[in-house]
Amino acid sequence: MVFLRGNTFGEVVGVSQVVAFNDQERALVASCRVALVKQHESLAHYLDERVADLHSLAGIISRSASLVGDLGFSDTKRDIDTLAAKLVNQGVEEVVNLPVRASLGRTFMIAKLHLFGFLLNVVAKQRLLDDEQEEEALSCYYAILFSLMAEDLYITIISDANGQESWAKRATRDLVLMWEERSAVSTIAFAPLLQELWDARHQLIPVLGTLMGTVELLQLSMGLSTTWHDFFATYGKEEQTILALNEFLFSLSYEQITTLEELMGNEGYEVVSREGAQDLLQLKASQRLEGRNEEERSAVRLYRSFLRRNTLAKVRRDSNKPGPRSTLEQQFMLYLWSIEH
Repeated sequence: MVFLRGNTFGEVVGVSQVVAFNDQERALVASCRVALVKQHESLAHYLDERVADLHSLAGIISRSASLVGDLGFSDTKRDIDTLAAKLVNQGVEEVVNLPVRASLGRTFMIAKLHLFGFLLNVVAKQRLLDDEQEEEALSCYYAILFSLMAEDLYITIISDANGQESWAKRATRDLVLMWEERSAVSTIAFAPLLQELWDARHQLIPVLGTLMGTVELLQLSMGLSTTWHDFFATYGKEEQTILALNEFLFSLSYEQITTLEELMGNEGYEVVSREGAQDLLQLKASQRLEGRNEEERSAVRLYRSFLRRNTLAKVRRDSNKPGPRSTLEQQFMLYLWSIEH
């Protein structure tokens, strides 16, 4: 929703209104509150406070300077295209180049994620919701989580661009609109596909070190969508794709996989289970890319794994070290953009 207001120069500036909850979320939160009031009044009060916080944050974001409008204090035109060009040319990872609206918006999304996490961890676990309501809460939680992941992914892709790529303008415009309105952008198609491969990896690739490569095994699988099969057919023989895929599938870094292969050779192992790999490497639970908690929600482990793999990839790019220079998610997002045109 866009509102108009005047700036100090008397000119009209478009401002996007950020809404704390959509209709589905609002109805779900109201249902949870009704259930809590009956049995846990203190928790209902806690929920009310968190909801009020989100409305306050949404109001602050809405009052912050628009990213797509011209404030009128410069002779130079300012719009979504000029901001997109600035992000590519000056960088977007540094906090000094991050617009206030973007920073506030991310805080808002994290607070909202915790609110729906509270509904799942407290309200749903006490069986105060029916199965349909619990599924709705989980759907809202995942939508927010993948929106945060998409934002991280866009920032990484844009930071790695030179501005001449066919997708550069589209990516920066999408990111700016995400910051402006806190919309989901491309997560509708992207998120389910990532979750599909993540959830199926244990069944598709049960052991490490199989004679047939991971890409070939995935291509033979009937459990993956056509989009994944097309992606592997296009890029499955490229070294960077294979390296990034192995990190994604096995929850081990390139460096850990390299060490594992040496240990397997020394011990005479041709294949090893995931548990056996951790034993050989003497890994602590915290050293696994997806974290220590097996009971955590699958999408949370995927996001954590992505963040850690993304950090490692940047270190390799900056230091010119061997291994994947980008995550599987980054490569897959670029592929999805390429087939849209």
